[in-house]
Amino acid sequence: MHPFFLFSTLGVALLSDVYPEKILPDLLAQYDSSKDKHTPETRMKVGEVLMRIVRALGDMVSKYREPLIHTFLRGVRDPDGAHRASSLANLGELCQRLDFLLGSVVHEVTACLIAVAKTDGEVQVRRAAIHVVVLLLRGLSQKATEVLSAVLKDLYHLLKHVVRLEPDDVAKLHAQLALEELDDIMKNFLFPPQKLEKKIVVLP
Repeated sequence: MHPFFLFSTLGVALLSDVYPEKILPDLLAQYDSSKDKHTPETRMKVGEVLMRIVRALGDMVSKYREPLIHTFLRGVRDPDGAHRASSLANLGELCQRLDFLLGSVVHEVTACLIAVAKTDGEVQVRRAAIHVVVLLLRGLSQKATEVLSAVLKDLYHLLKHVVRLEPDDVAKLHAQLALEELDDIMKNFLFPPQKLEKKIVVLP
């Protein structure tokens, strides 16, 4: 990688919290570009800078939620396996920074995770997809029944599929842990713990 690129990306990261609107579109385009235009190493470095911007934005990151999510979702379809896995890792951290409130793109995100976890030919990519599912369930906890209400059934079937058919033991273990997380969420939703209340009776 050219030293000037390393210097310029670091400079961009330092300026990101001052001019995010101006810097983000160019970085997203670079991350989105084909491997023929930029090397995988270069795009990986752009992804690192993007995540530095996400961290620097703090609560303001929700303003850029959809372009960031869509960029990483496109990265998950990249021909390069390392880029796909990196995009999933970035997506997982972005979800955490958004407090897992994905808004209208929740269906796109979960459909992508399901497809990748079931069909991707590279084990590190399948692992990364299942890890994001685990992050979603743990991060949302009891909110999952509300935020993921339309897709919980699909996620449940995915995790059962992975536990039964996934050849990789690490991915299978992550799916089993996610299933246990989902079971706890549903039990608490269907049978919420009873609150003990003390009543004070004043005798006449």
